[in-house]
Amino acid sequence: MEVIICIWLGLIGAIMGSFLGCMGYRIPNKIKTTYPSSFCSSCNKPLKWYMNIPIFSYIIQKGRCVYCKEKIGIIYFICEVLGLILFPLNYILFDFDLNFFISTILTCVLITTIVSDFKYYYISDRVLIVSGLCLLVVLYIFLSTSDFLMRLVSAVILFLVMIGLKILGNSMFNKESLGDGDIKLMAVIGLALGLLNSFIGLFFAAFIGLIFSLITIKKNKEGIIPFGPFILIGALIVIYLSNIITPYINSLLSL
Repeated sequence: MEVIICIWLGLIGAIMGSFLGCMGYRIPNKIKTTYPSSFCSSCNKPLKWYMNIPIFSYIIQKGRCVYCKEKIGIIYFICEVLGLILFPLNYILFDFDLNFFISTILTCVLITTIVSDFKYYYISDRVLIVSGLCLLVVLYIFLSTSDFLMRLVSAVILFLVMIGLKILGNSMFNKESLGDGDIKLMAVIGLALGLLNSFIGLFFAAFIGLIFSLITIKKNKEGIIPFGPFILIGALIVIYLSNIITPYINSLLSL
């Protein structure tokens, strides 16, 4: 039964990865969600259903459009693979408890944001609102009233802290240091993880983002990196390592 659930979640994850990756392209480009149907962004020709099968179509077509032979961005393939892997992984780690739903919601936001932020430096308010509402429903079901209210407070505090960091960064570097989308995203992370775990996730995000910037420094002349995906990766790391991190935090607080 466990294997069957994982297979189904993997299939759902791959399909969602394909859909959400597409949304990461459509939303910044002001293209409707449902119309037109899937098309090649190079030649604009509509794709047949068999050209749009998650993972398999990319491999069979060797990462190119069937019509114009232009390369299809590997980022969309990565989105599908992430969905295939992370959906069942969330179940394996957490069963169907609170952390499963939180990590799966954040996985969906990550897949969309990978495309929209890496390609267009854009984090969709629509995505953040939908994910925030989903988190509110899940937290309301699983948490006590006091814990639920603490998550709301954490979201507000994270939002204000990020605004403060932006003001400080702008004054230090005389340029935009933090995007508004990143600030709003951290409020969602505060809702998902709580205050302390969110700061730990932010540490992981900064560390991974620094490594990425050092690797891409030759290509990235302006020194601008999309921070949204790293915020989400850091948050997922905290959730996945919660069995280690949470007891450690509790021991520190008890000192």
